[in-house]
Amino acid sequence: MGEAIAGDRSGRNCHPDQEMVAALRQEPVMVQAPPGAALAPATETVSCGWESSEPPNLGMLDREMTGAGGADDVSRFYADLARSSGWQAYGPGSHVYAASKPDGTNCTWLLQVLGTADGTYHVRITYTPRDLRPTCL
Repeated sequence: MGEAIAGDRSGRNCHPDQEMVAALRQEPVMVQAPPGAALAPATETVSCGWESSEPPNLGMLDREMTGAGGADDVSRFYADLARSSGWQAYGPGSHVYAASKPDGTNCTWLLQVLGTADGTYHVRITYTPRDLRPTCL
């Protein structure tokens, strides 16, 4: 499939949830891009370890996007696409677009579309790995 998996599993037993990741890979925000844009294969990162004073590290799918145009157009595209597939936008920040969506297990998926200095974008969904879901309750 050309998809990469990486991660630090030293903190706890970490078991990626293949069903959750498969569902995320099918989300419209992960498979559709603005006209003329190209999406690289998704990279998956999972980490169940954390430092005592820090929040837990989560799982993430990331796709680099090139040729998408300006940030305003990209923001509008993802706002429309996300809204039509059940995502709820949230406040301004360092991202082009951001939203959240319940994952069906009392946790939340977080979507961020981030711009880079060279004009590419990263479409990222952060999720809670199976072993950390009790922390969402």
